[in-house]
Amino acid sequence: MEFYRAHVLVCGGTGCTSAHSAQIKEEFEKQLKSKGLDKEVKMVTTGCFGLCAQGPIVVVYPEGAMYTMVRVEDVDEIV
Repeated sequence: MEFYRAHVLVCGGTGCTSAHSAQIKEEFEKQLKSKGLDKEVKMVTTGCFGLCAQGPIVVVYPEGAMYTMVRVEDVDEIV
């Protein structure tokens, strides 16, 4: 069993996917790897959070921080 310091949940629901959530997940993976955090932070694609008008949505645990209308440019600051 693997343990992670944090989990980053990226919505993979229809609304968020159409708002480019896949590119946001790719950017998170790239940023985490470049900072040496890819073994400490688990990336997870989720279903819909029910806030489609606010997508793409990213939630970071254990903090429980929710980010709405995330853009690729926001990923570096979130990481």
